[in-house]
Amino acid sequence: MRVLGSILLLLSLPVLATTELTTQIYDIDYGQKKNDEVLILLTSGHVAKASRSKAKEISEFKNSKSRDNWFNVSLDKNRYITDIDPVEAPEGMDAPSINKNLDFFEYVPTTIASMEVAKKYHKEGRLYAKDSQCFNRAMVWSYEWWKKHSLKSNKILIYFTRNYIRRYNFEWWFHIAPMVNVMHEGKVVERVMDIKYTRGPLEIKKWTDIFMRNDAPCQIITKFSDYADYPYSGECYLQRTNMYTLQPADLQMNEAWGYTKTNFNMDEVRASYLEAFDERI
Repeated sequence: MRVLGSILLLLSLPVLATTELTTQIYDIDYGQKKNDEVLILLTSGHVAKASRSKAKEISEFKNSKSRDNWFNVSLDKNRYITDIDPVEAPEGMDAPSINKNLDFFEYVPTTIASMEVAKKYHKEGRLYAKDSQCFNRAMVWSYEWWKKHSLKSNKILIYFTRNYIRRYNFEWWFHIAPMVNVMHEGKVVERVMDIKYTRGPLEIKKWTDIFMRNDAPCQIITKFSDYADYPYSGECYLQRTNMYTLQPADLQMNEAWGYTKTNFNMDEVRASYLEAFDERI
């Protein structure tokens, strides 16, 4: 039996008649069959669609070096791109400088003393009645727990394979949420703290079942390329990371250039507050 079955209904509903996003393009997937729809995977996590002629135009935009490849994207109710325009990067979302000579960074997450304390922290997580991006919500929740309780949490990403996306017409290619270590019944356990989709700290498999319409188990990976190099293999993948991670792009840079975030990037934190909660800090 699924946790919060009503969430599945929400996920199955079409997006609003017009959805406006400011985002970058992660990948363009033409499928493996002649009549497959063209999928446009956006760095916001959304999966948009396009005709093949439109996809050619988008590919040219993606490969352009102008304006750091950020776009305003309009989607219709079926997630087809109706308009796309190059724009400047949003405030706080400029590309970070890359440090190739970082010292070894060991991240040790906090172990919360009990499940009751973890539930208390979960209840503190703010919600806001707007359609925001998961990585911005996760950043604000993680940052506020750290500020209030000195809590060093983790984050967990679920990546959905192209097979899964196409089979279920799924609207995301990744989702991210905070995760904590909790002392429970004499041992340390992991619990996902996805405030928007759960009523309390949740076991990983119960969390993935919210999004996996076939309840498939997700393979654990340690490198982003384990997903990116095999986008059609299996159903889903899980990757753990630290609380400073914003998006999969951070994990790509870590693998490619050794770039590792060792603290909160306050420009990103401010951008997350603004996008997810319409608040300036």
